[in-house]
Amino acid sequence: ARRKSTSTVGVTGRKDATRMKIEQMEKDRQERRKTMMQRKEARKQEQIKNIEAGNPGDVDFIGLVDQWRSEQETEMGGTEERSLFSSTGSNICIAVRKRPMSEKERAKFDHDSVSCFQNKVWIHSAKLKVDGITKYLTHNKFQLDHAFGEGSTTEQIYLATTLPLVDHVVNSQGRATVFCYGQTGSGKTYTMNGIQHILAYDLYGQLAEIDDEFEITVAFFELYAGNVLDLLHGRHRCKLLEDGKGEINITGLREVPAATPETFLEVIEEGHRHRTTQKTEANDASSRSHAICQIFLRDYNGNLKGKLGLVDLAGSERGSDTKQHNTQRRSESADINTSLLALKECIRALGQKSTHVPFRGSKLTLILKDCFSPDSKTTMVATVSPGASAADHSLNTLRYADRIKEQRITSSNKREKAGTGSASISIPSRERLYRIAVAAGEDIEVLQTSYNVEEMLDEGTDEMTDEYENVSSEDAAQENDDYLAGEASQHEEEDELRRTVQAVFELEEALLNQHMSNIQANAEMLTQEGKLLQAVQVAGLSEDDMDSYAIQLAEFLDKKEALIYKLQSKLLDFQDELAKEQHLAQHVRLTQY
Repeated sequence: ARRKSTSTVGVTGRKDATRMKIEQMEKDRQERRKTMMQRKEARKQEQIKNIEAGNPGDVDFIGLVDQWRSEQETEMGGTEERSLFSSTGSNICIAVRKRPMSEKERAKFDHDSVSCFQNKVWIHSAKLKVDGITKYLTHNKFQLDHAFGEGSTTEQIYLATTLPLVDHVVNSQGRATVFCYGQTGSGKTYTMNGIQHILAYDLYGQLAEIDDEFEITVAFFELYAGNVLDLLHGRHRCKLLEDGKGEINITGLREVPAATPETFLEVIEEGHRHRTTQKTEANDASSRSHAICQIFLRDYNGNLKGKLGLVDLAGSERGSDTKQHNTQRRSESADINTSLLALKECIRALGQKSTHVPFRGSKLTLILKDCFSPDSKTTMVATVSPGASAADHSLNTLRYADRIKEQRITSSNKREKAGTGSASISIPSRERLYRIAVAAGEDIEVLQTSYNVEEMLDEGTDEMTDEYENVSSEDAAQENDDYLAGEASQHEEEDELRRTVQAVFELEEALLNQHMSNIQANAEMLTQEGKLLQAVQVAGLSEDDMDSYAIQLAEFLDKKEALIYKLQSKLLDFQDELAKEQHLAQHVRLTQY
């Protein structure tokens, strides 16, 4: 009886322990369910909040982007541009503008994937880990001269990008060009229209302040399907000819006098009405041509005293975006991409002070040949769409802009150290700021903000002047001599680096083309192999048939081996050249590579 009692107590104790574990498991399960429900409710409320804020899409990715922006803003101390006014020491200015989210993007539940902080811009690409569940972001950073977020105004963009060009044309009687580049629907035409509207009043106001009297004439034409069409003369087809001096002339192009800002805007509006637009997958009214507005400053004898070009480039497109296009739309896209590639090479050559500018690469660069002269100034405004579905497009646009900017910053810094070129900041007067603000339709508070920026820059300029005055002339001369001594030894290495970078770009294109060719060839052979295999699987096959099968199979294998060898050779060449480029970049300390 005593043993039975002890055994009963042991069993009862084990049952109590098991019951307690089961109850604890149930309690934990309830806690997990409660936590999960709270998270779902919080996620639902966050999604509602995002929709009300005009930023629908994946809540998790939006949260990751917001968290990154908060950390970045704390680290960088704000998002605003440190200076709206550009340095006049460089021939090229590169800016990027991010437009707000559109209704079409909201309807697709896109989320904002572009961040602008000061003069830097990041593209946040949404990714999934190999488990297919865990979400994360990759951040691609680009540093340009100016970066404008969705809250920026056209007035700010004009002050940073176009105002120095107007001064160069009016005061130095030089030549300047403004380009707007980006994917279809990213806001190129909107930005250019705003620049043209402000320019109408700013240009005439600046001309009124100088003693010389100029006549302003405007030519507006488009480059469509390889043809030059005059938009101010009933889309009359013009001819592109080169004279004995190497100057490019557009015969039959009409120049319309514009005596007042109002007349100027009327001429511009007439040109826009005749421009070629078509409906595409990305935009209901996509520009299918490069629109070029040329503003001439002439004296009353007809002599050219200055020229300003406003170029609204057609939207860049990838091949995958034109799969629903007809033959004409595809042909337009091919012409657009070819001319944009040639334009990139010309602007890069201009920024690197190259002795050869490949302006004959396309009709677009041939028309804009005079813009690539050493005394000309060029501004490029790259426009990007904020939606996550356009992240690849935005990356391509910024890579395009970043390649154009290659070596420009380093070369500018070296010239400043050597004393061969000082970068000064062009600060407009209060009257001019007021005129620009009125033209842009800004209110008094925005105007006052511009004045505060001007006063801050005035103080900074005074401090920089005092600092330079305190440096002795002997120290400056010694520093200049030391720099010039090292410059000669680095010049050859930098030239080699530039050639190597160009070779890397060419090998990259060759590698991608070879890979695509291999995929297409393998797909065709796969179809043929399938037919061959079906033919030998029938009953009653003879030995001759099997011999024929073996011969054809050997031919397929030889072709595949040859394709693999070609692709492997391209890959090895690319890797070797890339390693060489990285070694040279580290040696000469060109961090932009």
